[in-house]
Amino acid sequence: MLTELVLVSGLMLGQAEGKAADKPAEKPTPAAPSPADAELAKKVAALVKQLDSNQQAQREAAEKELVALGPDILQHLPALTPRTPAEVRNRLTRVRNALQKAEIEAATKPALVSLSGEMLFSEAVAQMTAQTGNKLVDYRERFNQEGSDPKIKVELDKVPFWQALDTVLDAASLTIYNFDEEQGALAFTSRGDNAVPRLGKASYSGLFRLEPTRIEAVRDLKNSSMHSLKLVTDAIWEPRVRPIVLEIPLADVSATDEKGGEIGIDRAEGTLEVPVEGTNAGVEIELPLVAPARSVAQVGSIKAKFIAVVLGKVETFEFPDLDKLKSAELERGGVTVTVESCRKNGDIYDVSMRVRFDKAANALESHRGWIYNNECYLLDPKGQRNENAGLEATLLDTNEVGLSYKFDLGDVKPAGHKFVYRTPAAVIRIPAEFELKGIDLP
Repeated sequence: MLTELVLVSGLMLGQAEGKAADKPAEKPTPAAPSPADAELAKKVAALVKQLDSNQQAQREAAEKELVALGPDILQHLPALTPRTPAEVRNRLTRVRNALQKAEIEAATKPALVSLSGEMLFSEAVAQMTAQTGNKLVDYRERFNQEGSDPKIKVELDKVPFWQALDTVLDAASLTIYNFDEEQGALAFTSRGDNAVPRLGKASYSGLFRLEPTRIEAVRDLKNSSMHSLKLVTDAIWEPRVRPIVLEIPLADVSATDEKGGEIGIDRAEGTLEVPVEGTNAGVEIELPLVAPARSVAQVGSIKAKFIAVVLGKVETFEFPDLDKLKSAELERGGVTVTVESCRKNGDIYDVSMRVRFDKAANALESHRGWIYNNECYLLDPKGQRNENAGLEATLLDTNEVGLSYKFDLGDVKPAGHKFVYRTPAAVIRIPAEFELKGIDLP
């Protein structure tokens, strides 16, 4: 039974991605693999073949060596299919799980930055991007601001990314703009004349930076008991990760005034769920407090724990011979993609598929919009790319989604076309906590 309909016209997709919707986009020319990468792929292929050796010692040695090669080989591991031998399937699954665990552990640790001496701001940005994988983009021209490149002097030795970035931005009188339009990047702009420095105003928690931005007090003049206080906090993260929602259990939030007295928390909502919209680099968290007596001048301290639900590495699933596909299945990194059929419906071809996650971490329940933005396209026999013209959700479950993608091929038949689908292969729950201090009350 159809549980949800999400139709997106080709025109809308074209507008959202800045591409022409009335013609297929050309397939970008892939970069040639480096000799080292080609050699690594060759080595991985040989070890994968050895996983099916007649000798147990050879199979175990190959599995051990694949794990030792590290997460860089994940892209070279073959997808699992129904034809994959059981022994190879089990060993590849163990290898992939071990490598993904190592990759996740590395990805969820804060990146470190080392900079020393006098340099142009642009040079500092380039070095930070190279060291951390966090891309920074200049938005000053968009706001009609002067795009100067001042010299700055910094001394940073293996400093966590956010502290390092705040130091560099303060030195250049710049700040972060949270509502940029580029996925996987942080935008910076000039700082206003009355803006306070970034260092010393925020709480740093691993991948996250949290800063109180405003506090709002409301008094209902018709009811003396209706007096509320709300603390608005900016939460931003290293752009190399992609959260889809932050969950803040209000039971884990506590606050005190400047003298250590308790400030109440309005826990009626239970857990705050703050979704991440579009490509935004940050969100606003509104923490509900019980308004203290007028004699209280500050929120001396507020502590909270939260969970960030983050999308993992994107995997690519390719299915050749679209016209012959029927219940074709590929498994990679904790996600299974099944292409059920390709049928003509008037002038449009419908490709029905399902995506199943081993563990979706609640990401397919309340906050599943991200999965509708996954890349899905066809490659014709010449390698030309044909974007989908929309999609329909046909199944929604805890760990599984059914989708029907629409393709307008004109007079061309689907024979020889390859169906390509790209999706994050894991949904990760990252725990974090923060403490904010010395917040003046209005």
